[in-house]
Amino acid sequence: MGPFEVAVVAIVCGIVYKIANTYLEHKGAIAAEAEIKQLREELGELKQRLVTVERIVTDDSYDLKSKFDNL
Repeated sequence: MGPFEVAVVAIVCGIVYKIANTYLEHKGAIAAEAEIKQLREELGELKQRLVTVERIVTDDSYDLKSKFDNL
């Protein structure tokens, strides 16, 4: 194998490496986007639950102290 063939093989290997690296980065970005979407949905659900808890706790008919006293 002469120097020309070695240079061609090195260039081809470099190109294949770049293609594979770009593919893996893109694949990771897609997975990250899916995880971000799932976390945003979960955050929305938790915010709704917090609003419900706040409504219950701040309601006048909810008297936590008397409930503890009754225990």
